Amino acid sequence: MRTCWVRPAVGILVVGMTAAAAMAQAPARSATPASGATVNVEADPIRCWWRTSASAVRVGESFSVVLTCAVVENETTTVVPDQSRLEPAAMQLPPFEVIGGSRGPDLHSDQRRFFQYQYTLRLINEELFGKDARIPGLTVNYHLENRVGRGEAVRGRDRTYMLPSESVRVLSLVPTDAADIRDAPSWTFSDIEAQRFRARVFFVAAGVLFVAAALVVLVALLRSVRRYREEGAIGRRLLSDSAVLRGVGRELSTVRRLTGREGWTHDLAARALAALRVAGSIALARPVGQKTAATGVTRHDGQLLMRGGWLRGKRVLVSGSATPDAVARTLAADVPSSGHRQALEELHTALARLTTAQFGRDDTLDAAALGESLTNGFRILRRLKLENLWVAKKVKSMTQLATELGNRAWSR
Repeated sequence: MRTCWVRPAVGILVVGMTAAAAMAQAPARSATPASGATVNVEADPIRCWWRTSASAVRVGESFSVVLTCAVVENETTTVVPDQSRLEPAAMQLPPFEVIGGSRGPDLHSDQRRFFQYQYTLRLINEELFGKDARIPGLTVNYHLENRVGRGEAVRGRDRTYMLPSESVRVLSLVPTDAADIRDAPSWTFSDIEAQRFRARVFFVAAGVLFVAAALVVLVALLRSVRRYREEGAIGRRLLSDSAVLRGVGRELSTVRRLTGREGWTHDLAARALAALRVAGSIALARPVGQKTAATGVTRHDGQLLMRGGWLRGKRVLVSGSATPDAVARTLAADVPSSGHRQALEELHTALARLTTAQFGRDDTLDAAALGESLTNGFRILRRLKLENLWVAKKVKSMTQLATELGNRAWSR
């Protein structure tokens, strides 16, 4: 009895599985295109839309309306619309009057071509006061051209595209069917092209100015390199005046330490004289001789070996040209600053004593006079350091400029 109902159940199960397999294969066969066939599917061959410069106008007020359309245009399919009815001279948009218009340049993308028309409209109808006036919908005729394997174009049947209407409120805030109360900007393809042209002009101008600035910087760098590579010691500034004065201070400190331990000698007097001659050159506003010291080169009498530059890795030989006679000639002239005049007087005395000690015939050195001169040398050095500060230099230059301008004004 169990065999009687098992066999019919097995048969029903086999039939059901066979039918399900057939139904699953049928859509697959129908969805597979024939061999060699090409299927091109385009949802919107053409699409157009309106854009107005204002959502609310007065009676008789002119405003602009922009019509933009996008049509398919690729390697296989081209949509050819009838644009003769869209020209401003042939366009009719009752109840609005078309008083002018223009066509903008076409834009192209990978799959579409965009064309645009701008119309200038006005409404003269007192019955629409406080109401919505509709820009009527348009009918755009078009047809498709498909390219076959050999490059020939096959024209399709004529088709029609319906452009919906657009509302404009007459002397009101917004139309009743408006989704936003803000007026969209009336940018057209021509405006975009004009902005692109301006951007290109500004970009070229910026490039020219950048090149000019780069040339100015290059010329400045070349002049700096040429000045750095000039041969000769006099007039070549390898170290600043402040750095030179610090080196003079170190040299005088070394001389004081050695004289306190060994006493004054002709060699120490020569070293103190060389240091004060360098300081005197700065006090007299004379150039300080500076020369790069090569490896293994020893300094001569009258030269000081100093270090400067990045991480004090540059060795420079520094020498001065100040003499007691040069200081005396400067003192004979008018020295406006009393402090600077006192420093020059002490410098004159110190240079005279040290010069006599080094080049005089008497081998006996006056240690008390030389010690006093060395002490005055430190006082002179402090004065010169204060005068060579950046603020002091600026104040001095401004004072000299004001004095010169005042003299010119009085001379007139």
